[in-house]
Amino acid sequence: MTTRLATSPLPNPLGGERHVWHWRDWDIAYVVRGEGPPALFIHSIHAAAWSAEWRDVFRGLTGDAPSVPSHRGYAIDLLGFGASDRPPLHYTASLYVDLLRDFLREVVGAPALLLGSSLGATYAMAIACDAPAMVRAVCAVGPAGISRLTNGPSFITRAIQATFRTRVPGAVLFRALTSPRSIQWFLRGVYGKRGGLTPEKFEYYRVTATQRGARFAPAAFVGMALNLDLRPMVSRWRVPLLLVWGSAASQTPFRESDEVRAALPRAHFVALHAGDLPHDECPDAFLQALDEFLREVRPAASA
Repeated sequence: MTTRLATSPLPNPLGGERHVWHWRDWDIAYVVRGEGPPALFIHSIHAAAWSAEWRDVFRGLTGDAPSVPSHRGYAIDLLGFGASDRPPLHYTASLYVDLLRDFLREVVGAPALLLGSSLGATYAMAIACDAPAMVRAVCAVGPAGISRLTNGPSFITRAIQATFRTRVPGAVLFRALTSPRSIQWFLRGVYGKRGGLTPEKFEYYRVTATQRGARFAPAAFVGMALNLDLRPMVSRWRVPLLLVWGSAASQTPFRESDEVRAALPRAHFVALHAGDLPHDECPDAFLQALDEFLREVRPAASA
């Protein structure tokens, strides 16, 4: 359906314009900016996740970094996160893969560079395996689905998810999980460099975690319903791939990059001195690595 300009209680740290795309019964928010070949940015998944984690790379790739060819960037807030609707669904990995595939088809409308972080990278890679004609290249930051987060829900994880979905004690537990102190503790583990978590970044995460309905999608993550096993898919890999890993990553530790590289031996690989969000901690180095990758694979990607 035709998109429209969106309003939201959340700030827009990415620049550009925030729009809404009506998908199935829900409104999906995204920011669009820049001109050139399309690039879709997909955020990681945790209790305070949303597209703001990509803000510096998004702005750099859509015109603010003169040394990097400009793209038309689309930064999406997945259903249940950010400025998108947050219905009390039973979220699944297949729901998000369907959402992203439809977004590429209906909104982007051309083969795109996909940039994803953690499970966002996993979903980007799944689309590249199943629908390579829609994907020009993939930049995957610490992707799950090969070395971890491959198992589906169990009886115990379903029970945990069901608990978080309740008003009591679920809403109470989620408020504790997303209290300023809890968010700060989590993010200090995610950011590898001392001082990497600035007050500005902390506020972006805090404000999205306090929106109405914020607990339902993270509850599915805790319940392992968002896991996706990429291992049966990677034998079909056909598009250029850049793997980026933070050498101090804690959520998807750097040592696991060996297993992912072994499964995808033709992938380009870059390690950056950062934690789980190297694109946020060192955006200039990230953009440089991305630019070098795109220049090297451009003939293959456009063939």
